[in-house]
Amino acid sequence: MIVSQIKNANFIYFSLHAEEVFTSNYIKDNNDGIFVRSLQYETVCRLFAHLQENPPTGIKYLILDFRYIEYLQNNILDKIIEIRNLGYKLIFNNVNEVLIKPLSLENIENAKNISNEFGGYDLFYFFTSETEEIYSTELRANVLFRNHFKELIKEKYISPYNQKHASSFVYLHSFIDLKKLISAERPFIYFALYKLAVKMYGKWKNDIDNSPILVGQSLTSTFIVSILSKLLKLDILIFDKIGPINKLYNKLEKHSFENTKYIIVSDLVCLGTEVKITKNLIEFSGGKYLGNVSLVKIETLTREDLQLDNVDRTIAIFSVSEHNNEELGYYIYTNLKPLNA
Repeated sequence: MIVSQIKNANFIYFSLHAEEVFTSNYIKDNNDGIFVRSLQYETVCRLFAHLQENPPTGIKYLILDFRYIEYLQNNILDKIIEIRNLGYKLIFNNVNEVLIKPLSLENIENAKNISNEFGGYDLFYFFTSETEEIYSTELRANVLFRNHFKELIKEKYISPYNQKHASSFVYLHSFIDLKKLISAERPFIYFALYKLAVKMYGKWKNDIDNSPILVGQSLTSTFIVSILSKLLKLDILIFDKIGPINKLYNKLEKHSFENTKYIIVSDLVCLGTEVKITKNLIEFSGGKYLGNVSLVKIETLTREDLQLDNVDRTIAIFSVSEHNNEELGYYIYTNLKPLNA
């Protein structure tokens, strides 16, 4: 199974580190989490087999993202050439300087290939053509991911609702069905959770090295928190209706909160009511609240009113905000009448 594929009109994107993490943790069961830095031959072979067995139509370019890859196992370049020989033009994203020689990049002459301040390449075209339609295409990995996630929600997983929010005194114009998305988009959801784990480690590196506990707020977040637990090598505490019920600790009195740090995990954070309740319980019991994360968050405040370093600001891999809520058809409202302008 390939987890990181993002398909566009004329290209397909793959994250090699995400695929290596999946190989390490779910195929070999090495329990290395997201902390692997070496790309194994087996992972590239898996990608080659996927493309050979499921040849996409109309695709001219393949984008291979090398972010977080620092070492290449022997013979990987040969296998990459085999992938190219399937009929694709290759583009490399986020190439570390140490990979230039193993990938033989010095042999490719293309004026579009400009090294970055660290001696590597943010983007490297593994071909020499002077004119290509792909040259004018936005290829930053985070942009590709956000656009793909947005289109998934827009096309399949948002529907009219116009009912009261389950835990807050507001109405929702529409409903984002993340339970259905998690179930139906299972290969891709692993990639989304991989990206969330990477983002969490970037935010709380020192704290995560000291093993905080991931807190699931309900049984619906059990899948999410279990994947993050494996990727970050952290323990889990699950709450349901503000009462812990399984995995690691099944009774509140049996779990000591003192001198322990916690990160709250959700599928979607709208107004943050459940997060606040869980945070208060953790702090009341003597624990330390580090912050909260989710797959999707609703940004109801501006960044000026909720700064990036605010402990209550949700870390997520996709945000519904003023920039995309109209396109998605998502809106929150109350029963109050609007004031006349």
